[in-house]
Amino acid sequence: MAHTSTERLLRRTRLRLFITTLTLLTLLVAFVGAATAVTGLSALDADVDRALDAAVRAQVTALGGELPSGEENQEASEAAPAVADTVLLVLDAGGQVLLNRTGTTLPGLPAAAGLPATAGARDIRTLATAGRSVRVLTVALGESSHESSQVTGYVQGGFDMDLHDQQSRSLVLVILIVGALGLLAAALIAFVVTGRALAPIREGFESQRRFVADASHELRTPAALIRANAEVLEREGLVAEDGRDLLTDVIAESDRLGGLVGDLLQLAAWDETRLVLGRGPLDVAEVARDTIRGATALAAERGVRLAVDAPGPASADGDRGRLVQLLLVLVDNAIDHSPAGGEVAVRVRRVGPTIAVEVDDQGPGIPEADRRRIFEPFTRLKGTTRHGSGGTGLGLAIARRIAEAHGGTIAAGSPPAGGARFTVTLPASGGPGAATAS
Repeated sequence: MAHTSTERLLRRTRLRLFITTLTLLTLLVAFVGAATAVTGLSALDADVDRALDAAVRAQVTALGGELPSGEENQEASEAAPAVADTVLLVLDAGGQVLLNRTGTTLPGLPAAAGLPATAGARDIRTLATAGRSVRVLTVALGESSHESSQVTGYVQGGFDMDLHDQQSRSLVLVILIVGALGLLAAALIAFVVTGRALAPIREGFESQRRFVADASHELRTPAALIRANAEVLEREGLVAEDGRDLLTDVIAESDRLGGLVGDLLQLAAWDETRLVLGRGPLDVAEVARDTIRGATALAAERGVRLAVDAPGPASADGDRGRLVQLLLVLVDNAIDHSPAGGEVAVRVRRVGPTIAVEVDDQGPGIPEADRRRIFEPFTRLKGTTRHGSGGTGLGLAIARRIAEAHGGTIAAGSPPAGGARFTVTLPASGGPGAATAS
């Protein structure tokens, strides 16, 4: 399929839609994943704390406020089941173990840090010891009143968090994998959906192109006949003297219509396929000088001076006819927007690996907000034309496509003295134009 400007526009639009859709889906998946992870991890933490709290409370209730003796400790330790991940200790007021209810040990237990100083108080924390994480809950035993609080001992429960941490990592890993697969599926769906969404637009562009081409072909013959008949009337003197001005207007408008039809056919053809260039070595400075000589009569008719500064040589590989067409568009546009007595200046310079062609006028200039869209077909700025030609709004679109077909660019700006400046850059070639002109 030909790489046309329409296809490039549709591809860029599809890419923007795809990126926007995928970004929104990524944010949604990230939010849902983060919420799921926070909820799941919080639930795991709460389960550990609830189990630890239940075990410690049961032991406090079993003690009934009395600390066990050494014999009870021995009997309890021998009878206690060996629970590998949980330790339940009864400590005296100094933090020494009186009873190991589970008969197992965990690194860091008993923990002297965080022992409550008030009877009935509790402290829960996570300790990192010997490369392991242990959740510890300590409840102070004793009597408490308004005047005093005497701590007689502690019940301390510990839970090995190794399995908990593994479950937490597994949960996060599952969420990441599911999220990645979801995003992959979302990307595929977004790619397909955006392609289908743009299909009607592509068909609309194609229908428009065919309509423009067909209509232009149909208009070409009537426009030519109108002009030919008007010329016959003028040449044979078949129109009264007071109607000659109208006849002149008919011929002028016929020329304008013919130009519009030609431009439309040209743009329609370029939309269908690439612009084919007859490339060859040429001197852009010489092309500019010849173009200015050809436009001198038009400029004089409108009271505008032409000046060219193209010392050259400035060599490039290109299509001479197309470059003349490009420069004529820019020069004619500059003449049309310059006031009577004004000047249009054309400069050609080699700048590094490129040839720069600048066309300056002394017109009202181009608002910065419009400097990109003026290269779109049928774009015309209000209140900028000096000589009332109006134009078709296609010239700059054609100039842009010629510049791009040469691997160059065209841009609108403003020179320091005011007015408008159009700058065309073309890839330079070796040979006589390789010397840099300053």
